[in-house]
Amino acid sequence: MKLMVVITDKTDAPKVANAMSMAGYHSTVSDSYGGFLQKENSIILSAIDDKKVSAALKIIQENSSERIVDVPSDFLLGSFKLPPQVKVGRAVVFTMDVDQFIKL
Repeated sequence: MKLMVVITDKTDAPKVANAMSMAGYHSTVSDSYGGFLQKENSIILSAIDDKKVSAALKIIQENSSERIVDVPSDFLLGSFKLPPQVKVGRAVVFTMDVDQFIKL
């Protein structure tokens, strides 16, 4: 069993979670804030059978989108200047082994 931690844009999370649910993957969605651009995201947690990780990743990819976002004007990275807008990816997914799964 694997635990998938999916960090995605807040606007994509309902679509991703619904598609996962329709495919039989139960999940929990939580709002988060931060990251490189200091913006609102959502975290989706889902316990997935080892053999179904690839299928779950495909669902996440198909139901999240790349987008162009504004870089905050006060964002500083030393003397390095960022462009006013950057392209951000669909999602960041961490997959971890689950030692024990208990449903009470």
